[in-house]
Amino acid sequence: MLFWRLVLLGMLFLSLSFGQLRENDAQQRFSRSVVNMDDMLNLEDDLVSNVEKLAEALSRKAKTIKWGVFKMMKRRQEYKSSRELFANPIDTFSLIRHMQSDWLMWLKYLEMPVGQEELAVLDSRMPLLPKYFDFIDAAEGIRKMQATYQMYSADIANGLLDGVQYNSSLKPIDCLAIGLHLMNNSRWYAAEQWIGASIEAYDQKSSQTEMELLRGPKMADLCRVLGQVQMKQRNHEGALQAYQVALKLSPHDPEIYEEYRILEKRDLTLSDIEPMEQDEDNSHERLVLPPCCSGRCAVPRNLNSLYCVYNHVTSPFLQLAPIKTEILSVDPFVVLLHDMISQKESTLIRNSSKEHMLPSATTDPDASDTETQVDTYRTSKSVWYSSDFNDTTKKITERLGDATGLDMNFTEFYQVINYGLGGFFETHLDMLLSEKNRFNGTRDRIATTLFYLNEVRQGGGTYFPRLNLTVFPQPGSALFWYNLDTKGNDHMDSLHTGCPVIVGSKWVMSKWINDMGQEFTRPCIDSSSSSKEVLSAERLII
Repeated sequence: MLFWRLVLLGMLFLSLSFGQLRENDAQQRFSRSVVNMDDMLNLEDDLVSNVEKLAEALSRKAKTIKWGVFKMMKRRQEYKSSRELFANPIDTFSLIRHMQSDWLMWLKYLEMPVGQEELAVLDSRMPLLPKYFDFIDAAEGIRKMQATYQMYSADIANGLLDGVQYNSSLKPIDCLAIGLHLMNNSRWYAAEQWIGASIEAYDQKSSQTEMELLRGPKMADLCRVLGQVQMKQRNHEGALQAYQVALKLSPHDPEIYEEYRILEKRDLTLSDIEPMEQDEDNSHERLVLPPCCSGRCAVPRNLNSLYCVYNHVTSPFLQLAPIKTEILSVDPFVVLLHDMISQKESTLIRNSSKEHMLPSATTDPDASDTETQVDTYRTSKSVWYSSDFNDTTKKITERLGDATGLDMNFTEFYQVINYGLGGFFETHLDMLLSEKNRFNGTRDRIATTLFYLNEVRQGGGTYFPRLNLTVFPQPGSALFWYNLDTKGNDHMDSLHTGCPVIVGSKWVMSKWINDMGQEFTRPCIDSSSSSKEVLSAERLII
């Protein structure tokens, strides 16, 4: 069937300059950030304008052809109405010349290609369009968002996202595309939900897209796919019913009829003890997706000794301008620093980064090959800036040093990050070294600071599963925590997740602080040590 062929066809660098470091990946990866969505819309405007020119050229040719047909029919009527047909030699000569010459010209005119320039422009724009891996990123973003916040496929298709209704919806072809993607990965249960959502969207008779008008899907196609998914789950009765509906809608389709006959015979011969195909993806998602990104987790947290203070102890300057500090956890030490970055500074950082964002990469320092790679468990785009990249980064660095009491001369570059469709960072630890490579003189990340550069309408929180703590982006604030304990060992309770964004654009800026160089500001101490031995922000609780 043409529909299936079209569906399958449709689906099936490290540079350092002026203190700026870009990720080592030249691919756009459109869905991993929203910063390039305007560019994509502008590209579509260009493509639509070009197709409009093609349509005008075709229309002009069609108008010329219709005019020619009208003139020839008029001449034919004149010949027929003549009482002395072809008695006049002038009429005879004119007809012979017309039939011998004009039709040759018509043939050449009809064979003449139209819109070659427009087609060439369209072909030149094809490399700029999203690729199949962009669709995979987008589909997985929707699926992870759905699984994390436990949303129904039909609700997402209708624009109901985690309890908030939006004036947006998915078309049947959108839901079908997600369902087919899940089927390709043998995720049958989730695929069935999305195929069902596509049928529900079709029943609502919403306006069809231009591709749906050209290629479908028709309701018979959707029912056929639903039958295939249900058969994979050994729901034989449901599969037969789905195929029966498909046959009723498209009784002369030989492929649907043949598949239905095979299904009937198989249903009669199947053993009751035949094992069902397992949906391995469901258990995997339960393991890697956080359960409390919504912040509505029912498990109580220990709130003892948690409070808000004005920090004036980690820097002499703070005696004049103390920093509002919200203590969220004592062990590990986690605080939310308020008013750490102004709206003007946030806007400047975001605007200066948009043109340089590339897919965020990860690396394994313990491996012999430290080349970075783009992976599926981190869906964002980012760019790196040195602490002295400009006046703004210099001021923020000085401010962070005052707020934490740590030495900012021993830190990594700033990483400005933007999360796209369902953008997330799976549960992970920020420290780089394994236990076997610790204490050998190699630096590691003693602490992390995460600056929130904008407000996120829904989702996008930072979740600490072992602390049952979810922190949602607050523009201008900075989330700070220690990755290593006071003896330099991994603090496993610093495990955290960048929760999927539901609606909005999430801009953050990370700053990792190294342990080497902090020997005097945060020395290795025992829990009973005096606060005089600590110059860092932990003085607020000791």
